[in-house]
Amino acid sequence: MIVADRKPLKEILDSIKDYKKIMLMGCGACVTVCFSGGAKAAELLASQIRMARKKQGNKIEIIERTPERQCEYEFIDEFKEELETVEAVLSIACGVGVQAMSERHPTQ
Repeated sequence: MIVADRKPLKEILDSIKDYKKIMLMGCGACVTVCFSGGAKAAELLASQIRMARKKQGNKIEIIERTPERQCEYEFIDEFKEELETVEAVLSIACGVGVQAMSERHPTQ
């Protein structure tokens, strides 16, 4: 059984403070079930990030994607071209999904 909790918003904002364009990658499997990383969670987090950054006067462009399973290459490979256009990926999947993204699409 996988249990996931989102990090505090301040910690997330600190980790992406220098980026102007990111991809927020949810997951349609395990973390959706525990309400911490599915499409709705990704949409909510993206909205919170946009509002916080606008308040700071530091706009950000966020591409939101939620593959069926982030832990399987076949589902994340469909975003390859978009991934090449962003400065960072903010994954809200379980640890396996985060690792799969890191292995399959390492930063340049």
